[in-house]
Amino acid sequence: MSSADEGSGLAPEFVRQPPSDGIVTPIANPVTPDSSSVGRATDRALVHGIAWSAGSKWLTQIVSWGSTIVVALILTPNDYGLVGMAAIYLGLVALVSEFGIGSAIVTLRDLSDDAIAQLNTVSLLIGATIFAISLAAAHPLASFFRTQALVPVVFTLSISFIVGAFKSVPNAILQRNFQFRTLATIDATRALFAAVFAVTLAFYGFHYWALVLSEVSGVALATVFTVVKSPRRYAIPRFSTIETAITFSRQVLVGRVAWFVYSNSDFLVAGRMLGQAALGAYDFAWTLTNIPIEKLTSLVSNVTPTVFASVQHDKDALERVVLSLTEGIAIVAFPISIGLALISSDLIYGVFGAKWANAILPLQLLGVSTALRSVMPLIPPALTVRGKTRFLMYYGIASAIIFPIAFFAASRYGTAGIAAVWVLVYPISCSSLLFMLFKVVTSWRAYWGALRGATTATAVMAAIVLATGRMITPVHSLLLRLLIQVGVGAVVYAATVILLFPDRIAAFRRTLRGAF
Repeated sequence: MSSADEGSGLAPEFVRQPPSDGIVTPIANPVTPDSSSVGRATDRALVHGIAWSAGSKWLTQIVSWGSTIVVALILTPNDYGLVGMAAIYLGLVALVSEFGIGSAIVTLRDLSDDAIAQLNTVSLLIGATIFAISLAAAHPLASFFRTQALVPVVFTLSISFIVGAFKSVPNAILQRNFQFRTLATIDATRALFAAVFAVTLAFYGFHYWALVLSEVSGVALATVFTVVKSPRRYAIPRFSTIETAITFSRQVLVGRVAWFVYSNSDFLVAGRMLGQAALGAYDFAWTLTNIPIEKLTSLVSNVTPTVFASVQHDKDALERVVLSLTEGIAIVAFPISIGLALISSDLIYGVFGAKWANAILPLQLLGVSTALRSVMPLIPPALTVRGKTRFLMYYGIASAIIFPIAFFAASRYGTAGIAAVWVLVYPISCSSLLFMLFKVVTSWRAYWGALRGATTATAVMAAIVLATGRMITPVHSLLLRLLIQVGVGAVVYAATVILLFPDRIAAFRRTLRGAF
């Protein structure tokens, strides 16, 4: 699964994407709006990019959620667990196959056409090499997980490495040129096709192959459309020409690989120590918490690297964009993630059935941690354009050592213990990222100002939803209980934001007016 491609939207989110690749509409602008032409141009590019992303994402969100429910009702935890085992390895080598070349093209804006053509060749060579390595690793991987059915799954998913290698550079060029409309259209087409294809295959009894084949076909379709929209030539690589880009890419790559190791080591530990069914239940809980938040954050993931790079030498403009997006993400993601944790039991039993009961406690814990995880992906790209790639690299290496140890120690308490690591250890690990952010981009007071509204309104919502849940205990219909709690939570949250933070709504309107 290429790091440049998101999941199908219906398959479990086995492989978490690196934050540096990373509707979120700025609800407020903690910094005084920039009235200069540069500021207006930045706002316009940001809002237009998010608008196109939002249009495609919300169109596919309904299909994705519907197909997720259908596929989950047909497939079993064992099916999800098998594909999850393959994705642990394939997601790691996918980061290597991309080599950070896309980020280098977006950030290093003075690369010549000849250098880009050479990087296009490098991308294809790396993709082919990783494909061969993955084929050789299939049998050892199956032996490690004690599941021989893993071999053909790895073989098939590895095709994405060669196919995706053709897409890496053209996709980066589209991002660098602010072609967000084209990117959104391609992504929406891929997601809708993969969703329909997976449901069809699952219905006809393809079991875990529904997840595998929909992923590969989605990547292939996106590659074809991307290359057609942004064809790039190839050239023989010369290190003297692309040395700067390769050095930048190497530091980004090491940070991403380290990030992948620590952020996916919970899957590895769950699969190895607790078994296939436990991994399936844990990853299903991750899917439920991650799908809505991933859809929100992905609205800006293709926009922020380009926008951040365009204002990398203007600290005030960069701060303004980072804080606006942070507040926009928080205002939507905080209530969703905490709300999922609060209604987890009724959601699992009422919608998915008792076979997923083991996912309830992990879902509750992951829902709490997702609130913080939703805003953190903005920090690495902001630090990257400020020249802190070496810091991010060492931060990732340290995390790659700490988290696997913590997950292994917590596995004695089952999947709940593994999920608890995200609640207890992850906030501590984020402190160094925040420290650097406050040093080179913004201040802690301004950052808290961006989070204050969402945090306060979510706390009020949580208290009311908990009280409502106790009051409606006599209601026997789980679906009715679920609908009541969701409705009450939505109304309370919206009312709290409107009543307590009207200035943020006004700032949101000013941002939109300035962008058009």
